[in-house]
Amino acid sequence: MSNISIEKLDTKTFSRFGSVIQKRNALELRSINQGTTTRYHNISELSLESKNGNSGISIFSGAPRSFPIEIKIMEKHPVASQSFLPIQDYDWLIVVSEEKNELPDLDTLRCFHVNGDTGITYNQNVWHHPLLVKKKQDFWVIDRINDQEDSSINLKEYHFKNNETRFINL
Repeated sequence: MSNISIEKLDTKTFSRFGSVIQKRNALELRSINQGTTTRYHNISELSLESKNGNSGISIFSGAPRSFPIEIKIMEKHPVASQSFLPIQDYDWLIVVSEEKNELPDLDTLRCFHVNGDTGITYNQNVWHHPLLVKKKQDFWVIDRINDQEDSSINLKEYHFKNNETRFINL
């Protein structure tokens, strides 16, 4: 059984995979709405190619998995980035990897612990595991939506072979 250790998420370590969405990562603060609101400007950039699709906001409701969590699938979105912003303040996990020969490089799998007050954006074309929550949790998800095209345009999946399965344990 091959385990993936859980790392604390930080902006620098995660930067090759995407961005961390926290107020402290704002490039600029702006006073708006007659001084009653602070805008934490440009925390995370999105790439949402819209030639054949639209940018949209959805809600994903994640259900927890039993530990140890079996990691046996990865996915990526070649056409657009994807942002996850937790609605409830519950900690959650993400698993990412680098790419090798257009597939996830399983030797580079990393698991990050994400605080419940923190969101993330996966860069376009980054291999990641589907949503991993420790308890039932909802997320605002900002991504590219196109219900008229084949889903394989912006969703590539890799299903692990039996000997490739990894596990996350607390």
